Amino acid sequence: MVKSNNWTREQTIVAFNVYCKIPFKSSSKTNPTIIKYANIIGRSPSALNMKVGNFGRLDPDL
Repeated sequence: MVKSNNWTREQTIVAFNVYCKIPFKSSSKTNPTIIKYANIIGRSPSALNMKVGNFGRLDPDL
């Protein structure tokens, strides 16, 4: 049996909320906000930071 690593809708909403809260340039796996919300949604800070980065790639202002 393979474990699914797909993001749930709720996790994605939290990740987008984090993207909106912190400046993109200060996003990192060591950012306290990233760590806090990663723990809340059951993801690693690296995974959440990557998701935030994915949102950044879609932002035309960046």
